[in-house]
Amino acid sequence: MIHIKYFIFKNEKTLDNNEIQVSNHKENTFKTIYQIINQKIIEKQTITLEQLVIFCSFKIIKKIKNKTNYEEIQKESNKQFLKNRDYVNNFKNLKTMTVEIMIDNLPKNIIRFSA
Repeated sequence: MIHIKYFIFKNEKTLDNNEIQVSNHKENTFKTIYQIINQKIIEKQTITLEQLVIFCSFKIIKKIKNKTNYEEIQKESNKQFLKNRDYVNNFKNLKTMTVEIMIDNLPKNIIRFSA
């Protein structure tokens, strides 16, 4: 089971939060969604904030499963976030985002992105 929870902050105030859960037998569907979002980014189409979360989370999950160290995950995730944030609708309200990812029995990973 993959559990993703994200929080959007502006000036230390939470603007939005949401959760996404993916069961083990639906991971291929999650990968397909990632591929669709990736194609939209390649084509420079606008995406939603939730799509950006899914896009970044997919890459984070791969790194977690490959036992990449936390600092490297944080660095690479922030790079991906900053690189792709311009495709998000209504990005001006987003100043900081925190994504918590839990995979099966592995420890929770908390990644913080700042604009």
